[in-house]
Amino acid sequence: MENNNQQNMKFFNKDLTSTTINKDKELDKRLMNIFLSVGISAHLNGYHYLRESIKITMEHPEYINCITKKLYPIVAEKFSTTACRVERGMRNALEVAYEKGKLININQIFGLNIIDAYERPTNSEFVALIADRMMIESK
Repeated sequence: MENNNQQNMKFFNKDLTSTTINKDKELDKRLMNIFLSVGISAHLNGYHYLRESIKITMEHPEYINCITKKLYPIVAEKFSTTACRVERGMRNALEVAYEKGKLININQIFGLNIIDAYERPTNSEFVALIADRMMIESK
């Protein structure tokens, strides 16, 4: 009887893991589409740092209020780099998108006039904006 329960738990855990992986892939695709439409190229380190920051913020929304103390160090550890490089990489990715003039495309994605053509969002503003949108869409 106990062996049967263990088999059921293994099946359940396997099924749960595959569901989580599928949701993660779907989220990665959605983030990729947003990033590419606003001009953030995948070859930039900041692209990967932003994506990971958004995913972490979706799980722990409170981290957006302590981005330098918690979020940057967590992302840095995952990518074997420093929090300073994470911050700079994210800022660079947003700057590149801003200079390309595509960052305002985010207004079309959200259907609102969120970003002005003359202002570049901060790292925390961008991460919070996208994470919030992804959380609302996933409900």
